[in-house]
Amino acid sequence: MSQGQSNVNQDSAAPHFKRVLTLKDLVIYGIAFMTPIAPAYIYGYAAQSTGGMLPLAYLIAMVAMMFSAYSYGRMAAAFPVSGSTYTYTQRAINPHLGFFAGWAMFMDYVLVPLIVFMVGASYANALIPSIPYWVWVFIIAVIITVINILGIEMAAKTNQILVLFMGIVVVIFVIFCVKSIMGEGGATALVSITPFFNNETFVTTAIISGAAMACFSFLGFDSITTLSEESVNPKNDIWKAAILSCLIGGVIFIVQAYIAQLVWPDVNNFSSADTALFDIANVAGGAVLVTLYTVAIIVSTFTAGLTGQASASRLMFSMGRDEVLPKKFFTHLHPKYKTPIYNILLMCSISIAGALFLSIDFVAELMSFGGLTGFMFVNLSVIVYYYFRKKEKKFVRYLLIPGLGFLICFYLFINLSPMTLKVGFIWMAIGVVYALITTKGFRKLPPSLIDL
Repeated sequence: MSQGQSNVNQDSAAPHFKRVLTLKDLVIYGIAFMTPIAPAYIYGYAAQSTGGMLPLAYLIAMVAMMFSAYSYGRMAAAFPVSGSTYTYTQRAINPHLGFFAGWAMFMDYVLVPLIVFMVGASYANALIPSIPYWVWVFIIAVIITVINILGIEMAAKTNQILVLFMGIVVVIFVIFCVKSIMGEGGATALVSITPFFNNETFVTTAIISGAAMACFSFLGFDSITTLSEESVNPKNDIWKAAILSCLIGGVIFIVQAYIAQLVWPDVNNFSSADTALFDIANVAGGAVLVTLYTVAIIVSTFTAGLTGQASASRLMFSMGRDEVLPKKFFTHLHPKYKTPIYNILLMCSISIAGALFLSIDFVAELMSFGGLTGFMFVNLSVIVYYYFRKKEKKFVRYLLIPGLGFLICFYLFINLSPMTLKVGFIWMAIGVVYALITTKGFRKLPPSLIDL
């Protein structure tokens, strides 16, 4: 019996979820978390910071995420249980490092539904000003929370519909942009190297910083692994879903950024960096396309909010089951729907409070910190678990690929803004204090790890 199977058997008496999710469900879940329309959140600022080479930044970010997606898949095969980054680091390297990996990703998972509440409410308020921003926050919160309480099957079916709609809007946006470009310069105008390399504006540090910012759009493929206990075939499907969602999402982001750059070459001349793609949509398709794109942004709120809230609640479930968090509260499942209802309601409360009192800029700049930290931990977990602990001396599979994944993520991490790093490390310091208290100076281990 494998180490992963042994761990699952040890946890068999603990609360568990129903296995209902197929490979298609998992891929759609990952894309839904990332949202096909994610470039709209950062396009203006990212395009300006990269000197009009956001497609290149997205390409670099996608390559980095593909390495990490592979590592997530390898760890999901070894430990097909809920918890993702937290569980993998905890069981592969060290229980205390596992806590810090989970603590970093917890910030990320908390911020995802929070920021989509904010963005969705902002655009909904712009579309229907008669309904105040704070009312939209509550409307979005109630819908997302109720669907998640009803169960992952309901959330998966809802995501399929919403992702399909956003995919259609992205296709329509691209078609209008292509038509606009060809109307100006013919078919040859569709082919340009400038969005990937412009000698006049190319600055290596700016591109790397832009790639670190572009990682924001990819945060979500890793959430697939939090559903290992609800996957029908986690050993084979989780790693496939992680890589596929990362690849598909990356291609969608690159195409949108490339086409948008060709429609509006002067990235320093948007009416507002916050709504840069809406300027582009207006040029390409007028008021109709602008309205459709606005609706798609609001829809993305529900897809990312559903998946973000679900992932965070399940991460808390795993940490509660290991008694890193209070077990009675965080492992409580709804008697009928078998969902971690207390965790979902807690996430809802945090997101509402944050959406009402924080700014979008402040929240957005923290998300890559948590994501890249978690990715580095998981890449290290593959090396430690497979190459050293299990002695599987497959250099490329268990050392080179995860090693490159770690180094690329680390390079992107150190190129985050100073403010992001400062606030992120404050969050980690709070985690150190909490861990010191709950583990009595790191002398106490989570119960599920004592027998490993």
